[in-house]
Amino acid sequence: MSYHDYDLEKIIAHIKSTPKKKFILDTDTDAEIDDQFAITYAMLLEDIDLLALTAAPYSYEGSDPPEVCMRESYRELVHVRDLVDPDGKMNIPCYLGSENYLDSITSPVISEAAENIVRIVNEADDIVYIGVIGCPTNVASALLLDPSIVTKAVIVLLVGHSFNYDYCGDFNFCQDTNAVRVIFESEVPVIFLPAVGCTDSICMSNSEVYFYLKDKTGKIGNYLCGLFDHEECPPENSDGCQSRLRSIYDLGTVAFLHDPGKFVYQKVPARTVTSTCHWKTLNDAKNIIYVEAAHRNPIISEFLNTLRKADLK
Repeated sequence: MSYHDYDLEKIIAHIKSTPKKKFILDTDTDAEIDDQFAITYAMLLEDIDLLALTAAPYSYEGSDPPEVCMRESYRELVHVRDLVDPDGKMNIPCYLGSENYLDSITSPVISEAAENIVRIVNEADDIVYIGVIGCPTNVASALLLDPSIVTKAVIVLLVGHSFNYDYCGDFNFCQDTNAVRVIFESEVPVIFLPAVGCTDSICMSNSEVYFYLKDKTGKIGNYLCGLFDHEECPPENSDGCQSRLRSIYDLGTVAFLHDPGKFVYQKVPARTVTSTCHWKTLNDAKNIIYVEAAHRNPIISEFLNTLRKADLK
């Protein structure tokens, strides 16, 4: 039995009509600052049932190896969760992820995250949406551990460049190409939100963050302000006004599940990626939901209003 029948129109109708969408968010929370915004939003939206947070690996030139960075992601996602929900009333579990990237499209990397993704999907009585906002090894490994979860899972994948680019590799694509291939080439339905050419338009300014969040949205609001200020600090010895914009890419994953009407999307033939991070046409008939554009103003307004209404401590 398939809960979505691999029917993309049925999936969109489910997103629009279901009061509580079951959701897992897989995140490299310590790599940048947009993950923290996405976690906060997913926790606070009334139509999102956040079942788990999972820590994704990451690494870059000069950084610690991926297993160390994954644990930093775990530490940070637990910290953000506890700032939003200090009393633990939401009861959202966090799981350690993969210590390495997927080195084969047939062999999973075993982790708490991958095993619990499989368990949660199998136990669910409805479609489970899995948001991927980091390297996709955890989610790809879950698909390899139990391919049957494709009958209930829908992957909301936010990485890479849009199809307008030949070269598709961003930070996460290039590190974890095999995992990206597993997701695109498996039977699982995919909602693809490119980071470059789509969700990079979901941006906020430093003044906007401070005006709406500082001392108005509890500890998490102040924490998000601090992250933004640290990430987008002005040049040393600068004078005068410093207005700065920063893309909050990862909000797109949560925002699409909340309201697809704030995006432009269509059904298109799926693609996959080569080992050199270039797009490649698939030979089979799989289609995906391809998100072409995001309407920044209503997305950011809804995010800010959600925090303001939450009466956070």
